[in-house]
Formats: sequence, C-alpha cells, structure tokens
Amino acid sequence: MTKRRLRSAGSILNLEDFAALARRRLPRAFAAYVSGGAGDGLALAAAREAFARWCFVPRVLRGTHERSSRARILGRDYAMPIGISALGASAVLAYDGDIAMARAAFEAGVPYQLSANSITPLEEVIAVNPHAWFAAYFPAHRPTIDGVLARVARAGFGTLVITVDVPVAALREPEARAGYAMPFRFGPRILTDIALSPRWLFGTALRTFLKRGVPHIANIAATRGPHVFTRDIGQIGGADRFSWEDIRHIRAQWKGRLVLKGILSSEGARQAAREGADAVIVSSHGGRLSDCMIAPLDALPEIRAACPDLTILLDGGVRRAGDALKAIALGADGVFIGRPFFFAAAAGGEAGIEHALRLLAQEMDRELAFLGLLTPLEARDNRLRRRGAPGTVP
Repeated sequence: MTKRRLRSAGSILNLEDFAALARRRLPRAFAAYVSGGAGDGLALAAAREAFARWCFVPRVLRGTHERSSRARILGRDYAMPIGISALGASAVLAYDGDIAMARAAFEAGVPYQLSANSITPLEEVIAVNPHAWFAAYFPAHRPTIDGVLARVARAGFGTLVITVDVPVAALREPEARAGYAMPFRFGPRILTDIALSPRWLFGTALRTFLKRGVPHIANIAATRGPHVFTRDIGQIGGADRFSWEDIRHIRAQWKGRLVLKGILSSEGARQAAREGADAVIVSSHGGRLSDCMIAPLDALPEIRAACPDLTILLDGGVRRAGDALKAIALGADGVFIGRPFFFAAAAGGEAGIEHALRLLAQEMDRELAFLGLLTPLEARDNRLRRRGAPGTVP
C-alpha cells in the first residue's frame, strides 16, 4: 500500500467531496467526461434520486458489537459489498490511474473492474491485483472476440464482464461542449484548459507520455489497440450486431466467471441466466447512454424476483454505504461505484482512492450499527420503507 496520505483528507468527508477538488486539477473537458450524462441528464439524476425514496426502520439493543461488513460475491470473500466500477481512460485522469485503483482495491479487499477502454495494458493491472475483473466491449466479430478472450485468460483474469448496453456510440452533450472527443483533438479550447491545469499537465499527461509514449487503448483487442489520436478509435463505441448468439459463443469459450453488465429488465436477466452467465450488473451505464432508461435501483426488485438464484449486482447512483444497503435490501448482492473513485484518483492518486475506500468502510460500519444489522445481508429482513409511506416492503 502506498505510504502517501491525501493532503486534503481532513476536508473530504464523503465521496462527493472529491469532485470539487478534482475539477480544480483537471482540464474542463476531462471533468466533463467523467461527470456528464446523456441528453438532459434525466437518467443520471434518476439513478441518484431513486435512493432517496427509501429508508430503513432500525432495530435497537441487538448488541451489534460483532457486526461485519464482509460479503461473498461470486465465490470470493470481500471486505464489503462495494467495488470500483470500470471507466475507460482513467489513466488519462490520474497518472497510472488503472494501477492505482487496482492496487488500492486489492489492499482494501474490494472488487475492481478494469475497462477494456483503458490505456494501461491488462497484464500490468492483473500483476498488482490478481483478483481484478476485466470489463470488455466486444464487436460482433468472432476473431476479435476470440483473440481478446485468449489474451484475458492468458493474463490470469478469472472474471469477465461483458458490457452489453452500448450498441452505438453515445453523445454526452456536456463533454462535447467542453471539447472532449475521441479521437482526441487539440483545439483552442482544449489547449487553453490544459494550460490552466498545470498539475494535470505535468503530474499526469507528461508523466504518462514519458512512461508510455502516445497513449493507446491498450485492451480493446488481442494486441495493443489504436492510439487516442487515430480515427480507428471511433469504432470502439458501438456494436449493434452483437447479440445473444455472441454471448453463447463467449460462454462456450470462456472458462471463468461470466458477468453481463447493462441489464435493466427481468427478461434480460432470465436470458443471461439461461445462457450461463454467473451474474448480471443492473446498470444504466451511469446515465451516459439515454435519458429514457429506468433507474437501476427501480429495476432491481423485479430482476431479483425473476432470478432468485442469480448473483445480481448494481451499478448506478451509489454514493454512500447506506445506498449499498438499500440496494442489497431490494435484491442486490453488491454494488459498484464509478465516478467518485475517478474523481478521487484525479484529486489524490492512489492516496485519494484509499481515502475514498476508508470513508466507505467507516460509513458501512456505522450504518450497520445504527440500523441494528450484523451483516449487510440482514438489510433484506423486511426493514425497508418508502419515505412517507406507513408500511414496510413485504
């Protein structure tokens, strides 16, 4: 574990506090890339607002001194049922961001997903976190699929996450207005923003260039993928021919644990289980695709009812340990958090991520005690209530 401590740790008391600090260090375009949603931001807001509709009825005098935040997900024990989600280009936000997140997650004992749209070779990431999950984007092209599967298996990944909800490239207007685009282009606005962000320029961009040269999307193919300035990178965003037939092909090839991310319907979850998926991640891709999507938390109860024996995880809108407990109460086995960890990396590197994980661990311990729960799974024991409603959830 890194010996560095986050200098501003005393003023960062929750995950949302990282955003303001990160925005002061990042060029506007990169901050917009992390925080932006699709359309008018309705799906992005809905994912967060869904949690505010629920609260717990606490138990008292249970003797919670033996409480534990630990959780078992896909056959592995973790320190808490909260993990770090995948985000492409995280090493562009913070120097060696993929390595920093992977190592911090491993030290803290929580799940971590490496995005295929990252610039750090997956072989380097698995070396610092042998339990890392690999989050893939696949085209409907079997040679490419087979090549990536062989590479991921050869590296030693045991869990493959397939992102299934991006048939075409998304348009996120806030980042487009800020000048962020792939392939990356140095326009006047970007150059001005970079000049006004010296910490990022010298602490991240130049260090990355000196270590790796021109950044490449390193894990999208069986060999190193295109660099961030080439037009070929535009092919990464969409695979509208990718289908359940391709999932069957992957399941036949892949011997490890298989997770489908981007499921929002009970029908999709049942199909995933029939095709041999070990888990699904209920996710609206952080509200980054379409404003017309249901919030993940709202989709969760129906999916759990349809698939009582399937491992179900949730990604979207989680900002507190209490949010994770609400998701577990509604049927999740665990949750992933994205944006706050990327802002934590931008704000403080590995020390920032470690601090974010400590905050969540402390929150989880307190919430278990205040709610009278001995484990996160006890949140399912009929103690959840809609705010303002007289009755509990049956």
